[in-house]
Amino acid sequence: MAEFQELIKNFDRIRDYMRQFYIYGFKVRGDYDAKSGRTYDNERRRIEGWMAGYVKSDYGAKGKQVYIDVDSKRISQNPLYKAWKSKSVTDNDILLHFFLADMLLEHPEGLTAGEMSDGISEAYGAAFESQTVRNKMKEYEALGIFLSQREGKRLVYRLAPCLPAEKGPLWPRLLAAVSFFQGEAPAGVVGSTILDREDAENLLFRFKHLFLVHTLEDGILLTLLQAIREKRSIRAENKSSRTGRVSWAEGVPLKIFVSSRTGRRYLCLYVPAFQRFNNLRLDSIVSAEPLEPYEEYDRAQADLKRNLDKCWGVSFGNRSSRQEEICLKLFIDEEKEPYVLNRLYREGRGGEVERIRENEFLYRGLFFDTNEMLSWVKSFTGRILDIQGSNAAAVAKVVQDWETMYRMYRETEGENGAV
Repeated sequence: MAEFQELIKNFDRIRDYMRQFYIYGFKVRGDYDAKSGRTYDNERRRIEGWMAGYVKSDYGAKGKQVYIDVDSKRISQNPLYKAWKSKSVTDNDILLHFFLADMLLEHPEGLTAGEMSDGISEAYGAAFESQTVRNKMKEYEALGIFLSQREGKRLVYRLAPCLPAEKGPLWPRLLAAVSFFQGEAPAGVVGSTILDREDAENLLFRFKHLFLVHTLEDGILLTLLQAIREKRSIRAENKSSRTGRVSWAEGVPLKIFVSSRTGRRYLCLYVPAFQRFNNLRLDSIVSAEPLEPYEEYDRAQADLKRNLDKCWGVSFGNRSSRQEEICLKLFIDEEKEPYVLNRLYREGRGGEVERIRENEFLYRGLFFDTNEMLSWVKSFTGRILDIQGSNAAAVAKVVQDWETMYRMYRETEGENGAV
């Protein structure tokens, strides 16, 4: 029987597994039908090895459910970063890691791959082919660990020196900035890795609203940001989180939207074939392939900028719809509730606020999809005197919710004997 390995080769599979079983926490072993039950057990042991102390379990109608339980205010860094730091290596990889560094410490003038191979054989009694050593040294050069220099016909490798900033008085303050970066910024695993390199820890910052799960998308995010910088089209594989259906989308990536409420991230994609903007959830994108540069990229960016103020969230409506109008008539006590009025101005996303009489206000706005603003509308429940809109279905939906709530409270009052 093959020995269980904690390290991984396919991050896409582990990303999907962690999200479905541990983040959402609603699936059980019987729901894992992608491969055998043994694969499920191996993945479970691997993740629980990384997440020791954070994994909880409970029993529901379907069986045992496992999930990650983390209080972001009590941790110094995102524990899901461990998934990125895990890598599949061989015994020779481990041996060469130490042999190469030790040899170059003894020979600061540098060695070629052939000289390194002979030196390892003589010093440690381990035989490695020159090509194997050369490949590993090229890999470490790409990582910034080694430097190479051509000396005549010889390609000499040396240990890379410390960064200039590491020797300066500002380095401790830069590490403080890195401590903040690793918790707050996209691709924060980079900051976490820098802290690991310095054998340092984040002792300064804790984050009340830390969206831990979104680090699993950072690999896709990096590819998308590179395409945006190079003004390239992409072809993305998208897997629906609801149905599991896989589809392909091709277009021009323009912007990454981030929800301030959930932290969920979206890719804004311009689709030239339909001359429309579309948004894809980053956690549904399986892979993204950069294509050719898009010649009219700047024009597409300008069009997006003109349309952004008409979006309530990330929806640009359907193909046939125009902008939808919504009107709210609200009662707000100007003397006792000025903060509510301030919120209406502050959160109205460019909608017009008009005072029609004492303590009564009219909010009017035009947006691509008024369905997206229903949660915000409901936050004014108890103050809305009337609601009208061109999207009759959206208006009917929110009115029906209010009527249902009203009936529930009436029934509760009746059971308690209230008049």
